[in-house]
Amino acid sequence: MAERVTYHVLPGERGGWAIRLMNTGQVVSSHRSKIEAILHGRELAQGHEYSLLAVHDRDGRLERQYTYGWDRDLFPERRSAKEPGS
Repeated sequence: MAERVTYHVLPGERGGWAIRLMNTGQVVSSHRSKIEAILHGRELAQGHEYSLLAVHDRDGRLERQYTYGWDRDLFPERRSAKEPGS
């Protein structure tokens, strides 16, 4: 099973925004605006086979989630257009 990689866009220091990797809590990058953080988080998440980008509001509450790719073991019926028989 592919392990899902999860990034969180959260309020950062001095009014900015940070992208954190869920399992480690590591700050991957810091940004001046929320939009910049979301765009960069999307690029990071799309670089994995199966990932999630969770966007939080200024109070830390979850606002939205974006899922990229899929877990082939969890959803075996879903095939890419390039696979024969799809």
